[in-house]
Amino acid sequence: MQKQTGMKKILVILIIALILLAALILWMALRDKDNGRNSAGIVVSDEAVEWNKDLEDTSGGQPGIKIPGYGDITVNSGSTTWEITLLNPEGNDCYFQYAITIDDSDTPIYESDLIEPGKAITEFEVSEPLEAGDYEIHLNISAFTMDESLTALNGADVKAVLHVI
Repeated sequence: MQKQTGMKKILVILIIALILLAALILWMALRDKDNGRNSAGIVVSDEAVEWNKDLEDTSGGQPGIKIPGYGDITVNSGSTTWEITLLNPEGNDCYFQYAITIDDSDTPIYESDLIEPGKAITEFEVSEPLEAGDYEIHLNISAFTMDESLTALNGADVKAVLHVI
């Protein structure tokens, strides 16, 4: 009789342990999803939206990663919210990640998460506002494979004039 009672207690403890383990696994999966991470731990931007506008193709039909160009850019002085389109053109077979620096600084004022092809971040927060004036902005674009290895590919440092008004 006591042997059966002991077995029942062990069985109940095992069931509770399995339920707790399942709850822990579920919590970890949902937590990673909430952080923008996929199952491989890759952080894809949840700020990026579908981008369906046509871009001029200046590649001359050459294969490779499409890098967007930028003309003069204007933002408001004293504002940390910038409306600049950070695009990964449709047709690229890689993620983009932007790091924005000003003039000769090595410290980015903004770094994006990974942006999928055909998507763009159209508004973001920089770490500090700029005073009125003209600056050289560097849109440092890093490209990565879309597999779990996230192997670095060729990137670009796109320079433009930033007018802060």
